[in-house]
Amino acid sequence: MVVLPVIGLFLLVMAPMWENDAKLAAMIDRFESHPLPPKTDWLEFKNPDASIALRGNGNHCDYRARFTLRTHLTARELTDYYDDVKLAGVEGSALAITVWMPQPSERSSYYNEGFGSRAAIVEISDSTDNGWDLRCT
Repeated sequence: MVVLPVIGLFLLVMAPMWENDAKLAAMIDRFESHPLPPKTDWLEFKNPDASIALRGNGNHCDYRARFTLRTHLTARELTDYYDDVKLAGVEGSALAITVWMPQPSERSSYYNEGFGSRAAIVEISDSTDNGWDLRCT
């Protein structure tokens, strides 16, 4: 009978985390299901760098996922494409999308990827109330 309170506490702590993990997974799925820009393909598909945490001050959860793409587009073309994309965030609001196109060093694993292409990092993010998720306090 001592086990029941421990299980109850475990579920009380973990349920909000599981709920937010599902929200993050759905957000990632919506982004991955959207067509890529022309002349662009995945360098890392179905394995984004994703997290849920409190970033900055407040009482909220920040959801973030970063994807690495290979593209023949310029930074302006890629940014223009993602500026026009309208995807729902975690709870229906507009998803924030940021594009970075770093200049890789010659020792970068992305330097020789695909003749004339370049690596781009696309980050999607959104925020919600913390909902008792301990990662967001």
